[in-house]
Amino acid sequence: MMVILDSDIMIDILRRYPSAINWLEALGEEEIALPGFVVMELLQGCRSKVEQDRVAKSY
Repeated sequence: MMVILDSDIMIDILRRYPSAINWLEALGEEEIALPGFVVMELLQGCRSKVEQDRVAKSY
């Protein structure tokens, strides 16, 4: 099964919320997809170059 992540989930993961991290870890070996528009939304929401670099390096 493939899990497609949306921006709200990715924001929680990037903010290292324990519940989001636990959920992600519970997926185990599941295939994860991140649509291009989600990456774009994450980059658009960055407040600094440091945040942009962090998001860009994550993908």
